[in-house]
Amino acid sequence: MAFVGVDFLIGELLSILENEISLTGGVYDELDELKRELSSMRSFLEYTERKNGLSQVEKVWVEDGRDMCYPVEDIIDEFMYHMNKSKGGNKLTKPLYQAILFPMNLWMRHRVSSQLQMINRKIKSIPERRRRYGVENVDKTKSEDDSRRVQYRGESIVFAKDSHLVGIEDDRRQLIHWMTSDEPGRTVISVVGMGGSGKSTLVVNVYNSNIIKQHFDCYAWITVSQNYVHDDVLRDMIREFYRSKKEKVLVNLSSVKYKHLLEMLVEYLRPKRYVVVLDDVWSLKLWDDINVALLDEGLGSRVILTTRSTKVAQSTFGVKSHVLHIKPLKLSEAWDLFCTKAFSGNENNCCPKDLQNIALELVKKCGGLPLAVLALGGVMHSKQLVSEWIYFNGSLNQELSNNPDLEVVKTILWLSFTDLPRHLKSCFLYCCMFPEDYEIRRKRLIRLWIAEGFVNHVRGKSLERLADDYLMELIQQHMLQVVMRNPSGRPKACKMHDLLRELALHTSEREKLCTVYDGREANEEITRERRLSILSVTKSL
Repeated sequence: MAFVGVDFLIGELLSILENEISLTGGVYDELDELKRELSSMRSFLEYTERKNGLSQVEKVWVEDGRDMCYPVEDIIDEFMYHMNKSKGGNKLTKPLYQAILFPMNLWMRHRVSSQLQMINRKIKSIPERRRRYGVENVDKTKSEDDSRRVQYRGESIVFAKDSHLVGIEDDRRQLIHWMTSDEPGRTVISVVGMGGSGKSTLVVNVYNSNIIKQHFDCYAWITVSQNYVHDDVLRDMIREFYRSKKEKVLVNLSSVKYKHLLEMLVEYLRPKRYVVVLDDVWSLKLWDDINVALLDEGLGSRVILTTRSTKVAQSTFGVKSHVLHIKPLKLSEAWDLFCTKAFSGNENNCCPKDLQNIALELVKKCGGLPLAVLALGGVMHSKQLVSEWIYFNGSLNQELSNNPDLEVVKTILWLSFTDLPRHLKSCFLYCCMFPEDYEIRRKRLIRLWIAEGFVNHVRGKSLERLADDYLMELIQQHMLQVVMRNPSGRPKACKMHDLLRELALHTSEREKLCTVYDGREANEEITRERRLSILSVTKSL
């Protein structure tokens, strides 16, 4: 995450410029110039983040900028060490101490000034090189492709068959009860869980059932993208409602403005009991945009949200609401589901004895996510040798990133990461430095984040309070899992989901944020990483 290094360095430079009045003109000027260049770099990075991701051209620019941040950080650390060292000694020895170190300090200032001049020239050359080769146009970003791919999957899931439904019966009964209850007012039902947990699969199973079709006059399924356009959401809703009644829309909706779209929806829904499914909701802003169009005539209409965000799910919405938390599959359920895909050619989908241990290990890494279980089962179906299974398990990190058959798993899980605000991305990635299934204590984690410079100063709040807020937000977005709470219910320890950790490891190494060495293979570029986590590889006898 290049922007983390930039933010950290700007803070360090400001501190030096404000507090080091003894700086010579050369060092002061170079530091000030560097601060200006880094501020421009940060502005560009903020721009790219607002449009959700980087193009290939921008990724090269960012990588160049990141590589410049690391030597600057080293220079500043060394410079501050010598400056603080020169302030040592007591009242009697301090003048003598400073006189002895004076020549060394002059040499250090000159050396730092020369190094900063060189780095400033390199930083300025990055955008100049970009312009020189005519690469100013921004191409379509991968994250936009990912978001669109997930939207297409959400739209097509309405037509999917129920061939691989496991462990949903209790949730299904609860959801049907809430949807068909005698509650006359419009009710919002939120189905919440991490990406790939089966939220949409559950809801579409209920949505397509005869019970629901007979209970409501009209219905609509809307898949919401991260960058939705509210006019388009209203258009899709109108089309879906009309189609559910086998009616034709008599106007060209593409030319209809927002106000008229609202009027059309209000008039159409006024005498009807309806159900709307808003699949994959990322923000409460969506509710603000469409709420006025969804009438509450006291007929028992229902609005269903599927979301990854606990914050979204627990909103009151100004009406009666329910929240259904999707729990991971039990290990036995996940195992049965995996076997139906991986060993479908065997009698009773039975797993061969020589593969049972390694297959069970893979299933455990899925953490009860049906999407991951099915995808991994499909990949392993073609692998017959034990050695193939062992190799795949040991290289799951690379497989998730590069295997096309696992692309849907990577995309759906990683959209939650791309949706995080930038100050949380590094905090999340940092957690992959802990071992798999490691229970990370809350107090320890927030102190480490503060020490690393990941927590931004905000007036009126302590760094500890801010870091605690960061942790709670990651938990609410299902990026970290709570494994222990204190008596008051606050998280006491958390961990990363195994598959999210594998993806975080790959991203952290690519961004040179950190690398983890567990003894399985040597990393030839290990010295290029800014942080190194060495996991114990000693086996007990």
